[in-house]
Amino acid sequence: MSEKTKVLVGKITSAHGIKGMVKVYPLTDTPERLAEIKRIFLEGEDDLRSIESASVQKSMVLMKIEGIDTRNASERLRNVEMYIPIEDRKPLEDGQFFIDDLIGLEVFDTSGNAIGAASDVLTEHGNDILVVRDGEREFLVPFVKAFIKDVTDERIVIDPIEGLLS
Repeated sequence: MSEKTKVLVGKITSAHGIKGMVKVYPLTDTPERLAEIKRIFLEGEDDLRSIESASVQKSMVLMKIEGIDTRNASERLRNVEMYIPIEDRKPLEDGQFFIDDLIGLEVFDTSGNAIGAASDVLTEHGNDILVVRDGEREFLVPFVKAFIKDVTDERIVIDPIEGLLS
């Protein structure tokens, strides 16, 4: 498997205005973070594009991307994903993790029993929720210190309460 060089940060939802601006749904913790980036890859492209301007409007980001100068051009970008170079990721604080780094990690309980593998992290709730899959079974584990005991490059250790894995 090749080393990852890009990170998904948003998805263009629609055109905005007549001068090529687009509305972007951020796939980051905060829309403000997406408004700070200076360069992106558009899905299917290998060349970086500069961000000419960006601002947060409610939960969306309005963005002017280099080379997109008309409404027609911006409308063609509907549903196109946006990526940043991996070296542009914001440094994390202790106890924070990039979701894409968690996906695929094996999940164990505190006794060392294999539970499954992390398949997703749901972020639309008060707390993030780790989705753990074991074949056809799926478990939802709140991503809080009470349940998540350790995260390394190879594994996640959880302390499930009774009934969580039933």
